[in-house]
Amino acid sequence: MKGVKLLLAFAVSAMAQNVLNNGDMEYGDGGWYLWNNPDGPAKVDMQLAVQGLGVDGSNGVKVVVKDLPKIWWGLQLQPPKFLADSAYYTLSFKAKGDMPINAVVQGGPPDYRQKESASFELTKDWKTYSMTFLADQKGYGLNNVTFHVGLKKGWLQMDDVTIEKMGDMDTVWYQNAEARIDSLRKADFTVKAKPGQKVSVKLERHAFPFGTALAFYGPEKDSVEKWYAAKAKKFFWHGVSENQFKWPEYERKKGKLMKDEMYRYINFAKENGWEFRGHAIMWGHQDYGFDKHYSNPHKPSQCKDFGKYLKNRIERDLTEYKGKIVEYDVWNEPMHESYTFNMCGWNYLDSAFIWAHKVDPQAKLYLNEYSVVAAGETDRYVGIIKGLLDRKVPIHGVGVQCHFNARPVVPALVKERLDKIATLGLPIKVTELDFGTWDNGLTISEEKQASEYETFLRSAFSHPAVNGILMWGFWDGRHWIKNGGIIAMDGREKPAAKTIYNLWHKTWTTEATATADENGVAKFRGFKGRYKVTIDGKTTDLVVK
Repeated sequence: MKGVKLLLAFAVSAMAQNVLNNGDMEYGDGGWYLWNNPDGPAKVDMQLAVQGLGVDGSNGVKVVVKDLPKIWWGLQLQPPKFLADSAYYTLSFKAKGDMPINAVVQGGPPDYRQKESASFELTKDWKTYSMTFLADQKGYGLNNVTFHVGLKKGWLQMDDVTIEKMGDMDTVWYQNAEARIDSLRKADFTVKAKPGQKVSVKLERHAFPFGTALAFYGPEKDSVEKWYAAKAKKFFWHGVSENQFKWPEYERKKGKLMKDEMYRYINFAKENGWEFRGHAIMWGHQDYGFDKHYSNPHKPSQCKDFGKYLKNRIERDLTEYKGKIVEYDVWNEPMHESYTFNMCGWNYLDSAFIWAHKVDPQAKLYLNEYSVVAAGETDRYVGIIKGLLDRKVPIHGVGVQCHFNARPVVPALVKERLDKIATLGLPIKVTELDFGTWDNGLTISEEKQASEYETFLRSAFSHPAVNGILMWGFWDGRHWIKNGGIIAMDGREKPAAKTIYNLWHKTWTTEATATADENGVAKFRGFKGRYKVTIDGKTTDLVVK
């Protein structure tokens, strides 16, 4: 994948103007503000609109974070509000420092909905950073920019923040999706028969993995469980457990493992010919009671014990499921849930991959993160993975979660972000696809949900670096987002379910008949996968790679 060109085509206005007043702080601190969450504030020093802190000795701001806020987004540097049309904009700013920051666009009250974000690792030299965002509300202060600066202890300086309106988004790449799908996902193949015989082929299952997170609750013979399993088999052929392999769920008490529950998933996958993922070996999340797990370090002196616990978890559990689980999210959400790294350092990220690869050399090992394709926090994620590769750490794939929340699917932005990740030379797996927010549920109509799924699936399936797609659940009765499934609580298949099924089973399928030539060869072109081949009423299986 190396050498992939990054192409994001917009028609940019030659007369773009900065709609943000005082972004360079030359008019003092008017409109600038440092929000420090009173519920667990950071310890921080700030100098704002001070001459000499900006580029070339101009006015700028300097923030020094001495102690982190309780919540990673709890320290925000906010420039002035601005007046926006409902259009695409480019945010640009100059900065330097020794810490990462997130640039975020939020709506106004009451929910302050996050509309876009990008994550950057600053350097000690001034550089210009930028991101594209959709201002989906027209008015003053309804598309506010903030900079999350409490991700890591350190310092930063910032200057010359600009927001400029863009032109129309280019749609050519998306319009050519079907042509790319034909080139990438199909192959020419032949079937041997007698000269003149009719040969029929029918695709039974794609080679490309399309799957879901599974959540089994009651006894397997329960009618709801049977219905749930049948629906999963109808729509998917690849799987992952939603929660059962997360360490604090799998081992709620030290040494008490939930093996029986985990084997239910593994046996389901085996019985149906699914490949199965392990999610996740390590997640530094501090909610859901995870902070009370015996492995969680609460002070630096406990980090060595944490390392021993993690190594034992990997050796024990990857040995148990060797050959049964084919790939793992080794570390989940390293950028957003960085508690463990802040406490114990980043060396354990490398160690986890090295230990896992040693135990199961055949398993594919992934990092997994959100807001790196559904939003623009791509650059920093790429930097973390590049560091792993440079250090020869055995990472085999990149997980991108794709919780779109209330954001629209913009194919040009999806392409730009996938292209950036593809420069790493690793396969990309969409690991957790859905729409809606945790607090407001599905925020679009069911018809719009269907069209958004179609747009994303066409975009991802047509991208050469993507090697699989998993949805994060499918039924409203077992979905972390209210009404976020493609099947309603009462079992009704929503428009999204029908759209998804039709894409895989009607649009992206192969069923054809050909006559064997004088050499007894019938020629076909079709989607890679498993086929039923029929000759004179007799059927055989064929795998097309």
